[in-house]
This record gives sequence, structure tokens and C-alpha cells, in this order.
Amino acid sequence: MGTLALDIETASPFREPGPNGDGTECFEWLAVAVGYRESPDADVDSDVLFRDGDWADEHTADLFDRLFAWCDGRSVDRVLTYNGSAFDLEHMGNWAAALVDDGVREETHARLDALAETHVDLAEPALADYRDELRDGQPILPLWKVCELAGVEEEKIWYEDYKFPDGHVTEEFEYGFVRGADVGRVLGERYVDGVAAGIEHTTTHRRLRDLLYDYAVGDVDVLFELYDGFGGERLDAEYGARPTATGQ
Repeated sequence: MGTLALDIETASPFREPGPNGDGTECFEWLAVAVGYRESPDADVDSDVLFRDGDWADEHTADLFDRLFAWCDGRSVDRVLTYNGSAFDLEHMGNWAAALVDDGVREETHARLDALAETHVDLAEPALADYRDELRDGQPILPLWKVCELAGVEEEKIWYEDYKFPDGHVTEEFEYGFVRGADVGRVLGERYVDGVAAGIEHTTTHRRLRDLLYDYAVGDVDVLFELYDGFGGERLDAEYGARPTATGQ
């Protein structure tokens, strides 16, 4: 009963999303963190797949290709996300549909749909258990809050640990640790700009990649603990369903 967990990282180089989020046109795909566990007592194999070029469609298609290649040979009985119905799988589905419409990758949307045939969005059982923790206007609880309530350790990624040159990163953000907003507004675009400029082998760029890797993989690793804590395979029948928004 193999379990795949995924979590995407995005950037907004062309259009800033509003406070409540916006459509896929506000987001570009930076990376996807993936984790796989063959059985409930097996170790988790995880990785982060990064965009390998600028924001052109061909590099979005390449990221899909590498995601599917990573999953090939693994028996996937369910896909775990946190808020994937409204974010990860929704945007991935829209990007895949755009690739089909533009004639870049005809099979991408069908392959994504097949991969996520059984999708368990852990935001749903979290909401069922912790609804009283919602603040006014919150549709779901943030992942960090759910981990805190469930007793799952989510490691913070501290900028100072990556020894960036003075002023390069650490002075731009309000907090000393990485947040999703940091990636979406600054770090993701900076990473892709560096790849497009051919500076991947510089020390500063490598440190940025390491930071983004550690941040992204942490968000996918905790999904397995949450899945187990909320009931494990019982969730498949109660919450497992085909994605509700996959671009078509």
C-alpha cells in the first residue's frame, strides 16, 4: 500500500497574489517536494525536484516529466497533500492543462490525473479535529498549526544556518526562519533567475538551493506523520477522492 506525498513550491514573478490568494495566473512552479513510503512501517524516501530553467513552458513540462519519472516503478495507492485540493493539485492541473492546450505535452494532464487517482487532502481531517482553532475568516488551519496541535515536529529552517553573504538574504525578511511567503515573493524568483543566468555552481546559489531543499522536504515529510495520526488507511475511505480541480 504505497503512499506518495507531495507539496509544491511556487513563485510569483509576474503578478503578486492578493491576501486571500488568486488563480493560477499568479503562480509559477518552482519545485515539488516528493516523499514515498512503501508500507506503514517502511522508511520514507524523499526528494525535491527543482525547476531547471526560466519560466518558459518547456521547463514546466520538464518538471512534470521528472515528477512522473520519480514515481515510475513505485506503487502509489494514495497521494497525500495538505490543502492540495485548493492549491497543489489545482495549480498543477491548470499548468498541465495549459501544456496540453499549447501542444507542449499532450499526455501531461492525463498522467497527473492517473497519479492522483486517490487523493487524501489532510486539511480535511485536520479541520474535522481542530475546527475550534480556526480564526475568523480562515478556511483551513495552516500546516504549522496543525503540526503543533497534533504533536508532529516541523523543523524551522533558519537563515543564519546557511551563511549567506551579509545583506544577501537575511536582512530582507521580518523573521529569522523561512516562511512560504519568503519563497513565493523573493527566494523562488531569485533561485530561477540564478539558474537562468548560469550561476548554479556559485557558493551563494548552492546555499540558496540547500535552504529551499530543506524547507520544501520538511513540509512533505510531516504529511506521513499526520496521515498516521489522523487514522491512516481509514482516511482513504472517508476522505480519499479524485481531485476536485485538475484544470479541466
